[in-house]
Amino acid sequence: MTEEKKTLGQQLYDTAAQHASSSPIESGELAHEGGKRYMKELIDTVENHSTVIGKYYIQVLCKKPVEYQQRAVYFRFFSRRSLPGMAPDEDVWYVNNDECRLELLWSLPNKSDFHLFLTDPENHDPQLVGWIHDYLKLDSQSKKDPSLVC
Repeated sequence: MTEEKKTLGQQLYDTAAQHASSSPIESGELAHEGGKRYMKELIDTVENHSTVIGKYYIQVLCKKPVEYQQRAVYFRFFSRRSLPGMAPDEDVWYVNNDECRLELLWSLPNKSDFHLFLTDPENHDPQLVGWIHDYLKLDSQSKKDPSLVC
C-alpha cells in the first residue's frame, strides 16, 4: 500500500500545527526573537549598501502567513532611492551614508489593528498614533483625488 504524498505546503502546515500544540510560544519570546532577527536584517541591509552615496530608504514589508497560525512573521527588506508611500504592515527607514544616519520614518501595524490604537490613544506610543493618523489622512485624500496615489 502506498502512502499518500503530501505537498510541501501541507507538510509545513502539519509541522506548524503539531509544534503549536506541543510547544506553545509565549508572545514575549516571539517578539524578542523576531526583534533580534529584524535588527540583524536591518543592519545587514545598511551594510550591504554602504557604498551608496547619499540618501536612500529601506522599506520593510511584514508578512504573516495564515498557514502558521500567526506564529511566524517574515520581514522583507528592500532598498530604494525614492520615498515610498505610507502603507499598513510596513516600516520605512531613512538612511544617509554621508551623514552616517539611520532614522525610522514610520512603522504602521496592520490596518485591521488601527482601531486598537485609536480607541485608546493615551495608552499607546504617541508617535505610532500619529503615524496612523497621518496614514488615514493621506488615504482619505487619495480617495478624493486618485492622482495622489503613488
